[in-house]
Amino acid sequence: MAKDYARTKALEALEATGNNRHEAALLLRVWAESDDKLKSALVGPFLNNLCALAVQRAMSTGAPRRKPASKRARPKDNAATLLEAISKGGAQTMSSTRSSAPPPPAGSARHKQAVTLLAAAFKPGGKS
Repeated sequence: MAKDYARTKALEALEATGNNRHEAALLLRVWAESDDKLKSALVGPFLNNLCALAVQRAMSTGAPRRKPASKRARPKDNAATLLEAISKGGAQTMSSTRSSAPPPPAGSARHKQAVTLLAAAFKPGGKS
């Protein structure tokens, strides 16, 4: 619905300016200053990106920054606890979560013959 309103107003601006795109854009901007519905329809699709940009600019112009890693308080060392949990017999490993793959299906006699011929062609002294 908002897209339709913005499109209608853009067409009106084009008509009012004799299809001059630059002047139509300027006219649409002037109209948007006094028409909140039009401004919302034009800006709405870009609002998330505009907000992210505002935060990014604020961070680069003096917002409080995070402390460097060297000055942050380190969390309690749980290395021994983690190693103990990993080494327990009940802990899953990467290989314990995989199922064994079924063997490949047996090839047909024609396939076996083709593979044999190809292998013989690449052996020294093979068929050429």
